[in-house]
Amino acid sequence: MPASDPRRRLPGRRQHRPTIDGLEPRELPSTAALAGALHSMARRPAAVVARPMSPNGLIGIGSPGPFVNPALLRQIAATLYPASSPPGSPTPAELRRQTFTARWEGQYTVGPPRFSDRASTIHLWGTAGGANQFLRGKLDAALFPPADPAATPTPGNPYANQVTGFASLFGENYLQAGTILVLDFNGTPTAGSPAGALPHQLTWAYDVNSSSGPYAAPGGVVPGSGYTRGAGIVQFQWMPDAHPRPGTLGSGHVVITFQGLLQTSQLVSGVSKRIS
Repeated sequence: MPASDPRRRLPGRRQHRPTIDGLEPRELPSTAALAGALHSMARRPAAVVARPMSPNGLIGIGSPGPFVNPALLRQIAATLYPASSPPGSPTPAELRRQTFTARWEGQYTVGPPRFSDRASTIHLWGTAGGANQFLRGKLDAALFPPADPAATPTPGNPYANQVTGFASLFGENYLQAGTILVLDFNGTPTAGSPAGALPHQLTWAYDVNSSSGPYAAPGGVVPGSGYTRGAGIVQFQWMPDAHPRPGTLGSGHVVITFQGLLQTSQLVSGVSKRIS
C-alpha cells in the first residue's frame, strides 16, 4: 500500500513511511533479438551504412578507406610511373598523397542502348557519399555494356566487347565551386555473361580534358611531371528492385567504390591544407 494512502496517515501529523509495492511478473532479458539484428546487419553490404552528410566515417578524411588494397595501388603506380622514364617511381609519401578513395550509395536505372553495338544504357546517381579528397559530393555516371560480349575488337572499334562509360564526381567543399572530377570507365565483361549484364568491376582513368576545379590539369604541363596521370578500379554492388520502375528495363540501389592513384597540381584547393 503506498505511503500516500490516506488510510495509513495518523491524525494531526504527516507521515511518509516506506512501504513495498508489488511488481508485475516480467521475462528475463533475451539476446535472441539482438543476435538476429546483428545477423541481419552482417548480411547487408557494408557500404550501405554510409552517412549521407558525413562520409568521413566511411572514407576517412586524410586517409584511405578500409577497402583500399595497397598491393593494387603499387601495381597501378608501376603502370603509371615506369621507373625507366621521368619522373621515375613515386616515393611512399607521394603514393599516400595520390591515393584516391571514394564511395557512394545511390540508385540506377537501365534503359535502351544509344547505338547498335551497345546492349543498354545504365544510369547511376548518388548523393550519399564522398571521397578522401573532398568532404562530401554527388555522383552521376553512365555505363554502356556491349551488345556482343564475345565480339572481336578491331582498329575501327577497339571497344566492341568492352563495357564503357564515365562518371562525374561533384565535390561540394566550401569555396571550392566547380570541383568536377571526370573518370572514364572501361572493362571486359565476365566470360559467359549475357549481353547487358551489370558489371561488378571496371577500371577508371583520369579524364584531364573534362575535369575542373582542383582536378583541372595546369596549363603548360612540363613533360614528365605526371600531373595528368590517374587510374584505378571501380566496384559495384547491385541491389535490384523486385519491381523495376515503370518505363525502365531494370532499376535498384547500387554502391559504387573507387580506389586508385590521382595526381593533381595541389595549387587550386583554397580550403584544404591536406591537399594544398
